[in-house]
Amino acid sequence: MPADTLALAFAASIYPPAVAAVIALGRGPRLRSRVFAFVAAAFLTTYLVGAVILLLFEEIGATSSSDISLSAGVNIALGVLLLALAVRLQRRRPDPDAPSKPSSGTSKIDRYLQNPRLAALLGVTLYIAPSPIYIGAVKSIADAKISRGSELLDLVAVVAVMLWLIEVPMLILLLLPARAERALDSTNRWFAANGRTVAIVAAVAVGAYLVIKGLVHLPG
Repeated sequence: MPADTLALAFAASIYPPAVAAVIALGRGPRLRSRVFAFVAAAFLTTYLVGAVILLLFEEIGATSSSDISLSAGVNIALGVLLLALAVRLQRRRPDPDAPSKPSSGTSKIDRYLQNPRLAALLGVTLYIAPSPIYIGAVKSIADAKISRGSELLDLVAVVAVMLWLIEVPMLILLLLPARAERALDSTNRWFAANGRTVAIVAAVAVGAYLVIKGLVHLPG
């Protein structure tokens, strides 16, 4: 698997709402079934969406082995979209001086997520819409000129890397539930304070990479 594919998958993993969801799932009864249902649904959804995108790229010939111009154009379009997203995130930064809303105790989503089926539905909802970075990672697989079976196996690895932010908390919650809440709450607070900055940096870096990659591979 190309190194840039795994790098793109890691960049696509920056998704603070998913971390908050795992923490919300880590409270209350039936912990193991709810957390496992959420992560399993997220994994399956992400994989199926990626497989559809992979087949679509090959069907329309948007790979480096089919149509170099179209393939380069897709990379450039994804890169521009990510750069535009970074600008939007920067402009919509919350005002640090704005008063924060008081907490009202257990939120409605916390109450809803006491059910494994609803936890699975949340996993589907959060990951049904692919990010441009994930699409870029899938396209990198399509460009690798490998067999269909190898592509689908590589996609498993990409999804596993992309979902590490919920897979690791899941393992902590399942193996060390008594110690997990404090560590995960600390992680959630860090993402609340820095998640937007991390997302902006990732969008700019990957966007610039995809634009440059597309321009380099445009036919002269």
